[in-house]
Amino acid sequence: MKFKHTVLFGALVAPLFAISQPALANIYITFDYRYDSSNFFTGENSSRQNLLNAAASVFETRFQDNLTAISSSGSNRFDARFFQPDTGINTRLSNYSVAPDQIVVFVGSYNMGGMLASGGPGGVAGGGASGFLDNALSRGQAGALLPMQTDFGPWGGAISFNNNSNWYFDTDITTDEPFPNKYDFYSVAVHELAHVLGFGGAPSFKNLSAGGVFTGAAVHDLYGSNPPLTTDGHWAAKLSYQGQEAAMDPSIATNQRSHFTELDYAAMKDIGWQVSPIPEPETWTLMAAGLGLLGARLRRSERKRSERKS
Repeated sequence: MKFKHTVLFGALVAPLFAISQPALANIYITFDYRYDSSNFFTGENSSRQNLLNAAASVFETRFQDNLTAISSSGSNRFDARFFQPDTGINTRLSNYSVAPDQIVVFVGSYNMGGMLASGGPGGVAGGGASGFLDNALSRGQAGALLPMQTDFGPWGGAISFNNNSNWYFDTDITTDEPFPNKYDFYSVAVHELAHVLGFGGAPSFKNLSAGGVFTGAAVHDLYGSNPPLTTDGHWAAKLSYQGQEAAMDPSIATNQRSHFTELDYAAMKDIGWQVSPIPEPETWTLMAAGLGLLGARLRRSERKRSERKS
């Protein structure tokens, strides 16, 4: 399965398990299911929400940014633009508001043919005072605005999942077991969330992409060179770090669990996120205790289904 990516950036006038999440970072990701018209995540399938929450914790436990609120009021109007996750058609919510440090991700599903999933950051439209609109675009991250574009402060975005794919919905992501002929939902959700958070599509990512390589300092220091990229904003195929294939690799096979590597985190740092160091062992113990019950909680990207070569 491969990834292909088109960003929806708007212009201005764009009980299986539960967890007590450790307060290691600052942002929190909220999933909005209003477009889950096929009940892929609701009704009898509501346990799947836990896997989304577990995927979100990959970022919530490491990202320390302070994101300002976006509060529509009076003439200050923020319209959230995104693709509707049960159709893939662009839509918008007018007079929308987002709480401080919150990132909202609309999720849903439909038959996407050969795609596994599609995700990416939303766009911004609206009207009002220039300061209000700048905040809607940057969430208080000054470097996110022109002319710098060295940071990224999204309000959120959307992810669609193919409801006709053969998914593996893990009931305990702390263990690894075979799941032949199935695609790991958790791995795909983590990958697509990274796209929502700017991997491949944020202007700050594109500004560090030149000549088919990624030139971010954190990545270079960790990897020892500028790693290659695909033309659609992924690491080159089968790129690995310390023997583990990177999560933002352009493909995934059936029966494969993919983890977010420190190389992936370094890229997120380069595009502007304040990424905390790896938690100390005692912190991991606390996290594992929470994950024992299981655990915590798409620029536009499309995952194409294809067999990985051996």
